[in-house]
Amino acid sequence: MKLSAWNAAVLPAGIFILLLHLTVPSAGLWAGTAFALLGLVLVGIPHGSLDHIITEKTGEAGSFSLVRFLVMYLLTMLVYALFWVWLPALSLLFFLLMSAWHFGETDLEESSVSQQLFARLAQLLYGSLLLFGLLANDPEQTVAILASLLGESAVLAGFLNLTEAYPWLRFTEFYALALRIALVRSDVFDQLRLGLVLAIALFLPLLEGFLLYFCHHHAWVNLLRVKERLYEEGPAGLKNMIRDMMPFSLISVFGIIILVASSPLWLSQVNPVLLFFILISVLTLPHAGIMSRFYLQEG
Repeated sequence: MKLSAWNAAVLPAGIFILLLHLTVPSAGLWAGTAFALLGLVLVGIPHGSLDHIITEKTGEAGSFSLVRFLVMYLLTMLVYALFWVWLPALSLLFFLLMSAWHFGETDLEESSVSQQLFARLAQLLYGSLLLFGLLANDPEQTVAILASLLGESAVLAGFLNLTEAYPWLRFTEFYALALRIALVRSDVFDQLRLGLVLAIALFLPLLEGFLLYFCHHHAWVNLLRVKERLYEEGPAGLKNMIRDMMPFSLISVFGIIILVASSPLWLSQVNPVLLFFILISVLTLPHAGIMSRFYLQEG
């Protein structure tokens, strides 16, 4: 991935925040959190708002119906949301597997592995290492958050004991980064940005650390590829992409606000951080399927 204005801005910002964490931890926490939330608004939410454009431009000519697309998209979200209420443990497992696959598919999309089966296994391994590392940065907080949904669990206790017995497991996201460096011939600035994002996430609470990776790497990479492959070059293409993103970005922001505000009526016992992850998972399910088809077709 070529050096871009975004890379040029994120790299010094990331270095500055990392230095703050090492010298003035309280200021670093505030700066890292603000950086993550800014990414959520500017990149994280908008990166899923082009799903209708991707579906229309990569499908058969004349076959796209916005009404049909919205019905299926919202129905998928609704069914998964109900599963979170009825079968929370199974829904959590599915979310973790889906996230690992989606992250691996995005970050290793330009992998040098030519054999499809090995490429898919590498993507799943990469995503699993990355996700485990993000969850294990602060295992006590992760267990406390998940316990609000699952209660006392042998799995959660085992996760906590595992990270205490083997501290190196708290850094598996960097093993994932090493795998990406080995398999993807990417620009050094791209790899450095990801390394900085993961390094800053080590010092942040679970949600903020996850959002830092999700927004400032994952979402940005997806947006950049959609721009390169579906829109014309230059400012005109960027302007058209932003125009296409705006309606559903605004709808998503207001939808999240409404769901969070109404959550005491239907998930009052769930930790607010876990609730946010549930909302992310519900939005991610249809989006991940669309991006899988996009990468498969473009590949």
